[in-house]
Amino acid sequence: MCLYLFRMIKNLSFKIGFPLLGILGGVSLNAQCTAVSSFSENFDAYSCCSMGVVPTCWDSVLLNGASQIISSTSPASGTSQIYQTGYGTGKISIVVMPPITNISAGTHRFRVKMKANSAGYLEFGYIKDNLPDTFVMLEAININNTSYNDVASERIFTVPTSVPDGMRLAIRNPGTSFAGHYWDDAVWEPIPNLATNEISIASGVNVYPNPFNDTLKISDIKDVKSITIADAVGRVIRTIEKPSTILELNDLQKGMYFVNLHFKDGTVKSFKSLKN
Repeated sequence: MCLYLFRMIKNLSFKIGFPLLGILGGVSLNAQCTAVSSFSENFDAYSCCSMGVVPTCWDSVLLNGASQIISSTSPASGTSQIYQTGYGTGKISIVVMPPITNISAGTHRFRVKMKANSAGYLEFGYIKDNLPDTFVMLEAININNTSYNDVASERIFTVPTSVPDGMRLAIRNPGTSFAGHYWDDAVWEPIPNLATNEISIASGVNVYPNPFNDTLKISDIKDVKSITIADAVGRVIRTIEKPSTILELNDLQKGMYFVNLHFKDGTVKSFKSLKN
């Protein structure tokens, strides 16, 4: 019944229990916090292993026996990190980041280091008022590295300008993987200015025609690592790991889409495309 206990005082938060489809779950609600324009968190002010502990102005959602704690098992830096686990229907944990003023400004990015003790799966997205049913996934996170030393451990996520103001960034474990998921050194930061060669690469690539019917064309894909396509509210609906110059999109409904080109140098260029 730990989901009904008060959270640690240092987190300035309290926990409530509530029924979800007849099954009990829990949500931590932090005290009112002023929104910030950036943050950097290594979780070292917190220690293992009380359930649902997150930094002040963050929040934790735990449903149906899912687990989320502060762990000291080989963090990326310092002494502590986030740990999320739980496998099975409805075993969902969501770590909700602090309120930010510029979630949809297109000027900032989220950077974090991740690992898992076996093949893992998390989801990066946004949420409203810590309500689990309002979570919207922006990008699926497949984690195959078991160490922070792996070059794949650092992940960088951009947020579409279509995300509604007032939403909060979140990472969800939907309970579809047996893995224990670890993440550390979470940063919401300005997108670095592009170097001259990066500007040249990005500016020389175009997506056309616009509007399009069934196919989109990319003028040059030699420096493009992957492509994600998001709908009008920013939900990623397609990820293409090895793109070609022609994208077959006849199965998409008519409407507005964001086509995001992820370059090998870590930069991202986004196009707004209308399908007829």
